[in-house]
Amino acid sequence: MEKLNHFCHPHPLVLLEDNCNTDIARITYCSGCKERVEGSRYNCLECDFCLHKSCAELPRKINHPFHLSHLLILYEKRPRYPSKVPGFVCNSCRKEKGEDEFVYHCSSCRFDLDIKCALLPHLITGDFSKLEHFSHQHSLFFIQNHYIEPQYQSCFACEEPMSGPIYFCFDCKFFLHKKCFELPFEIKHPSHHKHPLTLLANPPPHHEKCCCRLCSKPCKGFIYYCSPCEFGIKAKYAVSDDVIKSKNHEHPFTLLSRPISFICDTCGSDGEYCIPYVCTARNLVVHRECISLPRNILITRHDHPVSHIYFLEEKEVRKRSCRICQNEINTEYGCYHCRGCDYFVHVNCAMDKDIFIQEYEVTDENQNLTQINLGWLIGEPSITHVLKEKKIGEEVIAIEIKHFNHGCKLVLCDDVKDEKCCDGCMRSISTPFYYCAECNYILHKRCAELPRKTRHWASKDTFTLTFFTYFQCDICCFLSSGLGFNNDAGGSDYCISCFLIPDAVTTQGHRHRLFFDHKFTFKCSTCDDGHQKKGAFICKLKECDHFTLDYTCLTSPNTAQYKYDEHPLRLTYCDNIHHHSDQCVCDICEESRDPNEWFYYCGICDNSAHFLCVLGKKPFFKLGLTHEYGFHEHPLTFAKKDYFHDYLKCSNCDKYCKEVFLKCTQSGCKYLIDWECLLQLE
Repeated sequence: MEKLNHFCHPHPLVLLEDNCNTDIARITYCSGCKERVEGSRYNCLECDFCLHKSCAELPRKINHPFHLSHLLILYEKRPRYPSKVPGFVCNSCRKEKGEDEFVYHCSSCRFDLDIKCALLPHLITGDFSKLEHFSHQHSLFFIQNHYIEPQYQSCFACEEPMSGPIYFCFDCKFFLHKKCFELPFEIKHPSHHKHPLTLLANPPPHHEKCCCRLCSKPCKGFIYYCSPCEFGIKAKYAVSDDVIKSKNHEHPFTLLSRPISFICDTCGSDGEYCIPYVCTARNLVVHRECISLPRNILITRHDHPVSHIYFLEEKEVRKRSCRICQNEINTEYGCYHCRGCDYFVHVNCAMDKDIFIQEYEVTDENQNLTQINLGWLIGEPSITHVLKEKKIGEEVIAIEIKHFNHGCKLVLCDDVKDEKCCDGCMRSISTPFYYCAECNYILHKRCAELPRKTRHWASKDTFTLTFFTYFQCDICCFLSSGLGFNNDAGGSDYCISCFLIPDAVTTQGHRHRLFFDHKFTFKCSTCDDGHQKKGAFICKLKECDHFTLDYTCLTSPNTAQYKYDEHPLRLTYCDNIHHHSDQCVCDICEESRDPNEWFYYCGICDNSAHFLCVLGKKPFFKLGLTHEYGFHEHPLTFAKKDYFHDYLKCSNCDKYCKEVFLKCTQSGCKYLIDWECLLQLE
């Protein structure tokens, strides 16, 4: 057998051919590129290490045209630098790569290429070209084949996803399709006969609101423009067909070739002095971009596919509101709707990049769109076994269950005797709930019945219900323990309380219904923490002056206990007692309070405090959870400061512990570490 000593592995590697039948040949993933192994591979006979033959034979140093100033060196994992997270982003395809993937790296420039991009066949042979273009100050490289995925980069000229042959500048991340690179400098267009149109790299600076005359949307990137007439069209419309056929409409659309003002029958928005296409058979006037609008689509905000209609036929005239922006829909023009749910949205709202998922193709098997559920029916339930059921009226209720996160039997209860927390959402227990008397494990009934895998109305990804020793919710930013939803695409964790909030809510702190606006940039009206945030629940009524609520305030518990107050504090929405600003003082931090902001209050003791002073940064930690860490030989358990722990010092930094700390469970070992030090060590 052929053997290889590889720099990234301490043991010799043995070459195994395609037809090898040994047990070791069943290893399927390469330790270098993390892709499935097919064909010849090098394996370690002592452990599960495996490399493609091509990955094992990669050159240690290469001269690359994308980084001519220094050699690139092959590493088994990218070197770690201060303040840098594990892993790397390839400087060519812009994809995030794992910490333990092979990488060609320049330590002087901190430049990275994954092995695919570093060794594209035409670059290895030196068959690449570098050209100049009027739109960019640097030379552009031509690549016939690339690994850039559409969601990572778009063309500077047409703003369409990158596909096919491309030109790009490595220093500026400037990308052009080959077809956009080769656009003619001047054209004659049927919609503007007076003068030729000249290609510009950007809209003219003196024309702040330069809009395309074909789609009426602001111009970005390349534009064909006539300066004397201030007439411009996007470069992607340089070749405009006089007649366009659409698979979603039975008749062709014809270019009018004259700018007019109109309301588009497809999307319902204005076409202010732009060039439309018309369907004479149905008397429709539409934007060019709206011709290809899909008939049925999936969106994040609704569990069924929604369908496009040009107008709504109904006997009774009713006002309709868009369920995304909450503004009125003119039903004489186009919109998307789900007839089974009486659900309507504007076309532009439905096609927003954060809302639109994909086109939905109707077949003979799925013609009834209201039976297609994209929401809760994705994964198996969290309840693994129903041990006992009880029928109450027409409803059958599980009264004894087993849950994936707890091995013992859980019994349904409706009597709260002590102040306890749910081990799922970490909120105060309320009825009904499931209880394990042996382990004192508690789950709200709604937490126990959550699906293992589902989707969220604010995301296109799926989420898996997971147990965390601790995690930070990416919505409310609270640190928490217990169950949470982990994004299967990576990058975000949601606590149960935030995950279950719908996109329209009512709260005791405001008299009107609040709607989620994913574009709204704001400061919260109830806490005003001074930080601008994007996405919030807002009141659309003018009289409320855009009352805004962030997730942190919306999910704050109605009652809370502070360590120095014997009574529970109640969340209060307006201070009508201490209405003068000099009387509004937080009894914890002793700083002033805004009487119009939410706070916690004890009516018995007349104590009031900022709600974050009461809750702290980690109000939903499960104290007593035990976990093992590599920096200490014994397991550590979570604890929180109280009367008896006020002056305990951290064994790592020798400073007093602030709020949450971990202490050693081993008898006689006095090791403890503050939470902040734990994060630094990890």
